[in-house]
Amino acid sequence: MKTFINIMLGVVAIALVAAVYLMIKTSAGGGDDEPEAVATPDAIVYMSTNGVVENIERRLERRAGTDLRIKCPKKVDSKVGTRFRCSVRRATGEEKIALATVTIDGPDGDFTWTSTSDELRTPTPSPTPAP
Repeated sequence: MKTFINIMLGVVAIALVAAVYLMIKTSAGGGDDEPEAVATPDAIVYMSTNGVVENIERRLERRAGTDLRIKCPKKVDSKVGTRFRCSVRRATGEEKIALATVTIDGPDGDFTWTSTSDELRTPTPSPTPAP
């Protein structure tokens, strides 16, 4: 019986040492095999606006019949729903002639835009006054 108790005490001692070892190994003690930091879902992912500038420039130049210069922020949040504005100027001047409003519509940077300007709109006929 004394031998059985000694064996049981040895097993308990080994189990206790193993439990302490596992507790130390799995604690957040800053070991080398910690997982790398994962980006949080709220992290801002920026995208370049070069494609937006080229698209707006190409379309508005065709409509205006003159060379234009489009100035947008260099990078914007790529999140769907992000809105930003770009100024439209003649290539030879500094005066702003239009404003383009851009909205990010898709997760891959898809976008839509509208421009507002009296100079770039097709003129509407004015009503002639009645005599």
